[in-house]
Amino acid sequence: MEKDNLGLQELELKEKLDESIKICRSKSEELVNNLKYCLESRDFEKFNDFFDPKAVLNRCNEEIIGRNLIKNYINDLYIDKELKLYKVRTLIDSNQRHIACEWVTRRRDLNSDNEYEQGRASWYLKLSPNDYTVKTWYIWIDRVFDGEKVANLQVPIPKESGWIPCPIQYYTRKEMSEFLRLRCQSFEEEDLDLWGSYIHDDIVVRPPWNEQVNKNGCVEGAKEFFNNYDTPSISRMELLYDETIPNWCVYIQIFSSTNKKTGKKGEDIDFVFNEIIDGKVRYWRSYFNANFNKIFTENNFNFFIQTLSKCSKNQKNFENQKELNSSSNNNNNNNNNNNNNNNNNNNNNNNIIGSGKD
Repeated sequence: MEKDNLGLQELELKEKLDESIKICRSKSEELVNNLKYCLESRDFEKFNDFFDPKAVLNRCNEEIIGRNLIKNYINDLYIDKELKLYKVRTLIDSNQRHIACEWVTRRRDLNSDNEYEQGRASWYLKLSPNDYTVKTWYIWIDRVFDGEKVANLQVPIPKESGWIPCPIQYYTRKEMSEFLRLRCQSFEEEDLDLWGSYIHDDIVVRPPWNEQVNKNGCVEGAKEFFNNYDTPSISRMELLYDETIPNWCVYIQIFSSTNKKTGKKGEDIDFVFNEIIDGKVRYWRSYFNANFNKIFTENNFNFFIQTLSKCSKNQKNFENQKELNSSSNNNNNNNNNNNNNNNNNNNNNNNIIGSGKD
């Protein structure tokens, strides 16, 4: 009887937890939609309702403290802009009440632009433990991708090509945290063999300019980074674990290192989304602020991602050249074989003609 009661209690507890997760996800999604509505409609009348009085906004490394100042800041930014946000994905950590969103953005100046600038952006929201108001709001804007123009809002939204998610694999929060810790540690120690062991052979890396990189390109890119920078440090500020997709994660990192040539140390705060398959990173999407200011003198993570892209291109060019060389060699061999066949035919013809004369 005791065993039955214990099993019933565990079931009731699980149902309560499941219900609390559902409530958290529902309220989190509602909050995101409310913020999206305010930005798109430029209607900030209820904006303060969504924020803790001492909320902090970090937009592209610019920090605003206090919900009234945040409201005024956002209002000034978008009062003469048209902005449309198209959701790419949302991850919700119901235990911590953290939300991560990625967007395709389209915006134009209402006073001067006929076309829309298309880009990408990401948000990381930390909510109050007492309610569902925002305590901290990070925004990254994909400035490198900016400049692509679309004539109107009916133009189809670009898809995330090159990556199809694998079936979900289960990792606990602790396992995910430990995996990221070990991977970051191996990079800090410049152990390329160990770091490479955490990278999937079919990895796709999506920095803002949509480059694809395989494992070899990643390792070569890291090697080039270490040729230019030393004393790398990766401090993980936040880890979002979504229990509904336990092999996806988002984390915020402070990435810093020292430029060997100039001796300057730089650091930046980055948003990273990963898909983990078989204990390796298979998809890697990064957001970092490409603009510079007096605090962030060097964007090192930007340089690191660029080296991955560069090495990927070099490898593709090398493989293409190998194919061309192979094709050229085959053609030469075929030509040589044809010439040999022609010579043999000529010799045979000469022998036949000679026999007739005899």
